[in-house]
Amino acid sequence: MNRFAAVLVILSLLSTTTARAQQPSSASKDAPGSDAPRKDPQEASPAEDPALDFDLLEPAETAAAAQVDPELQARIDRRRTMLKLHQGLGIAMAAGIATTTVLGQLQFNDSFRGGGDDRNLLGLHRGFAIGTSALFASVGLLGLLAPEPFEKEKTEWDTISYHKLFMALATAGMVAQIILGIMATDRYGKLSETDLATAHQVVGFTTLGAVTAGVVTLFF
Repeated sequence: MNRFAAVLVILSLLSTTTARAQQPSSASKDAPGSDAPRKDPQEASPAEDPALDFDLLEPAETAAAAQVDPELQARIDRRRTMLKLHQGLGIAMAAGIATTTVLGQLQFNDSFRGGGDDRNLLGLHRGFAIGTSALFASVGLLGLLAPEPFEKEKTEWDTISYHKLFMALATAGMVAQIILGIMATDRYGKLSETDLATAHQVVGFTTLGAVTAGVVTLFF
């Protein structure tokens, strides 16, 4: 009886081992040709999502459009050069106007305030006036002719607007000074000479003030 029970136990263990050996392994389930269910392509991981597959490099058309327009760059470079000259010559012009005004005031004192009326500074004053007028015209043309690469969307009062306003007043003053100076010289020795010279003096200081204000607006 004991032997019969032992034989039954051994047969049971052998059948269990054989059944386990016949079961498909996990690797065989995933192998091609197996009956295991396959993943749906639409259930791919985010890393495999076609919507995330894009080229980091820009197309040739976009890259070409991003490049600076050679004509635009040339206009920008020309404007920068002209405005640098405008600024440098403008400072020299302001110094010339100040010198011309001081010489004119000294000559005015000599001629009309008991200074002897020798007119020894008249030639020097005239020379500075001519040179300063030429500088003033050059500075103005550089500012006006400098190209505008970009269009302004709206008109607003900024530093440049105030600078232009003061320089417009200075331009009117320069023209008036030239006319009054020539007229005063032609009236030498006459009563009207004093009045014209006084008007020339007042306009001269006004022009100097406008130029100074125009220069200051660019730095403050």
